[in-house]
Amino acid sequence: MTDDPRFGPPSWHPESMPHRHPEGVPHPHQEGGPPRHPEGDPPGAMPPVPGGPGRPAAEEAAPVDIETARHLWIAVIGLGVASMLVGLWSLWSDRAAFLDALMTDLTAQDPSLALPPETADTVLTVAMGFALLFAAAITALVWLTVRKMRAGKLWARAVLTGIGVVVVVTTLPSLFGLGGVSGTVAVVTTILGILQAVAAAGAVYLMHRRESTEFFVRRRG
Repeated sequence: MTDDPRFGPPSWHPESMPHRHPEGVPHPHQEGGPPRHPEGDPPGAMPPVPGGPGRPAAEEAAPVDIETARHLWIAVIGLGVASMLVGLWSLWSDRAAFLDALMTDLTAQDPSLALPPETADTVLTVAMGFALLFAAAITALVWLTVRKMRAGKLWARAVLTGIGVVVVVTTLPSLFGLGGVSGTVAVVTTILGILQAVAAAGAVYLMHRRESTEFFVRRRG
């Protein structure tokens, strides 16, 4: 044995042995990290909860029918926007003839309603702008409802079912009268409307299948 400070105490020396608790359990402070109770977590400690801070809860996967219905509703929205834009473009490109016909009808009903051409054109432009804003708001609301439906909200399914029924019912006359439609714009808008009705009907059907209904019931509970 040597007292040279460059060498530590011999292995049998008490200072060279790690400080241990009774029964050979190492002291918790020597393990690193925050101090812990000798027997584990403190009695009042709660186990980690899934979905707590830093632990996002796992979202239930929707059935295939719900995902397909969501895509069909996206198609319904897109076809509706396309049909509206085609109609507005047709009206804007031929607004002079439209204004002449409109002013002729108004003057025939009441001469005091006659407007200068410049004023009538301004009124039409403002009306088309409001129509675009209204359509954008409706589109945003429908898209939000589709997202809620995908999340399993029963009220969203009910709202979309009503929208689908309205779309299908209002398109039936166009479906049976397609042969009598004339004009490129009228034919295009009619075809877009029929495709929109087919997509809406398919989406409503898929939302009400057995697996879809079970998904909504689970999400409600």
